[in-house]
Amino acid sequence: MFEADWYCEQCGEAIASTLPEPTEWEREHPDSNSYPVACDSSEGESDTPDHCGNHDCELFLERSLTEDGIQYVLDSMRELALGHGRNEIVQQWVEFYDPTNNTLRGEQHGTKSISN
Repeated sequence: MFEADWYCEQCGEAIASTLPEPTEWEREHPDSNSYPVACDSSEGESDTPDHCGNHDCELFLERSLTEDGIQYVLDSMRELALGHGRNEIVQQWVEFYDPTNNTLRGEQHGTKSISN
């Protein structure tokens, strides 16, 4: 995470390489507003599926979803069926969260029931 956006590890490292080395205090007290901070994809839940903030990358970050996030994926699938949205992005979400089995899940994050 850096400046309120999520980045994949490779893009985060690329950003860090352009910044001065953090001080010892900054290493002990990470602040994502001034230096990229590594985040585990299993930390917390998101209201939408997250992708790398580098728009040349857009790697799907496979984070857990809140109930609002589950609804967002379902709504995106409906919109895609109507011809709206980016198929390659929504397809990544469908493959990872598996809504066809009446659950949305991340492989390492357990399962959640879908309620329409």
